[in-house]
Amino acid sequence: MNKKERFQAVREKRAPDYMPVYPRVTGQMIYGAGLMMPDITGQNWYDSEKITQAVLSSIQDIGYDIAIPAYLDCGSLGLPPLGGSLNVPDRFGVAVTPSDNKPVKAKTDWPKVKRMLEQFDVKKTDPRMTGALEVIKNVSMEVGDEVPLVAVAGVGTQTAMFLFRPPEAFLNDMLEDPQWVDEMCHVATNWVINWIRAQYDAGANSVASISEGIASAMVSPEMCERFNLENIARVVETVKKEFNQGTWLHLHGNMTTPKAYGYLTKLAKSAGIEGFHLDELNPPGWIKENIVQKLGVSACIVTHGSTIVNGPVEKIEEEVKTQISESGDGLGIMMSASCEVLPATSNDYFKAWVDATHKYGKYPLNHKKGDKN
Repeated sequence: MNKKERFQAVREKRAPDYMPVYPRVTGQMIYGAGLMMPDITGQNWYDSEKITQAVLSSIQDIGYDIAIPAYLDCGSLGLPPLGGSLNVPDRFGVAVTPSDNKPVKAKTDWPKVKRMLEQFDVKKTDPRMTGALEVIKNVSMEVGDEVPLVAVAGVGTQTAMFLFRPPEAFLNDMLEDPQWVDEMCHVATNWVINWIRAQYDAGANSVASISEGIASAMVSPEMCERFNLENIARVVETVKKEFNQGTWLHLHGNMTTPKAYGYLTKLAKSAGIEGFHLDELNPPGWIKENIVQKLGVSACIVTHGSTIVNGPVEKIEEEVKTQISESGDGLGIMMSASCEVLPATSNDYFKAWVDATHKYGKYPLNHKKGDKN
């Protein structure tokens, strides 16, 4: 099987030749190429040539199966043109992040920012987004026939919090002014949908991989449902209708509790999510039984990022074998890191994790916990 066929088998809950890996790699590809963040980006610039080479080296040298086809840092795209600023670290292994300098410092700032979003051209307004689209185009031309390239974005509360308000203020808004949060989430998701469209136009060729990062880690499942369910459903519908692709959702937090699982059920049944990427709080056996079998959607099992970054290789391999041994027949399952491969991870440990998954994840799965081979 090639990488596209391998991922398609997971999506259809058939047996691939071996378990594919979706690492959600972002900052690591930069550090893995021997670069620092100030070498490749700033508040209003993005070096497409250097980043193209970093992305291609990561995909080709590490050998994972599903790729993010550009350096897309968490929540920072689009922020400077709206009046906010980024933290661009000059230290090794730290991601670019949105600073607390956000454009909506008070509700009176919202009408102006809302108008700016309505006029925002995701292909031209932010030079960093323009550069990222150029990288997606370059990577697609080079490896798009072989590798699933996902369109990536946040959605709902995540994007609204990153673009508009500092986290503490936004979380207070959810309690004190929920109707305003509804509006911010709706406007933010409109912007996200346009950004996803632009990534497909540039060369993304597989599913949309969206994040609703606060999930049950920061607020209640009821709040997640209130502010995000409808917006996630809008993304799913657009991606399916316009690009004939499914949508996978990344969530943080323990989703095994009854209320959190109720939210997952609505995401699968009402919003139409095709697959879930949860975090390390959700065991492989639970994921297999309660997501793949009961909800009928595919999912990632997770190796904790700290295991991959710290090594050694023997420990990485043992953890991979444990994860795979707990995933039953493995149908509908692929491997991922707990959020992403941590930026400080060495290429050697990153590749060891991917290679171990391919080695011990051959189908039909017959590895049992404690096996030496």
